[in-house]
Amino acid sequence: MSPFNIEDHIRKAQQDGEFDRLRGAGKPLTHLDTDPFEHLVQEQGFKPHWLELDREIRAKIEIARQSVRRTCEWVIDVWSSGGADRYFAQEEWRKAQHIFADRIAEINQLIKTFNLELPEAMRHLQKFPLKKEEELQRMELTIKW
Repeated sequence: MSPFNIEDHIRKAQQDGEFDRLRGAGKPLTHLDTDPFEHLVQEQGFKPHWLELDREIRAKIEIARQSVRRTCEWVIDVWSSGGADRYFAQEEWRKAQHIFADRIAEINQLIKTFNLELPEAMRHLQKFPLKKEEELQRMELTIKW
């Protein structure tokens, strides 16, 4: 067996049973169904800060959207039923929009940090800052008084 012929080394190792004791032997290769980078990160228990920021950004966007959506639905119900003070409903909607704008500003700071920390090879994952009015339109949350 020549020292440079890798195939001979592999055959010898197979014959000696060295591949029989590998971790995960006989189990399906499920990691091939996931993103290799994500799999490596999960297996090693390490998450780069930018990956944690990505999750935090997505979670905060969802919370902000749900909150403003709930207030909008409540205001529309109050306004259409005529049961409560309409001025109060308008004020609640203004407050909700102000809180939503504050949350958008906080998220945009996270997006800025995320984009700066993103490795060069991952620059295609950069995020654009959010705009309050565009978000409200995207969620179809406009109230005509």
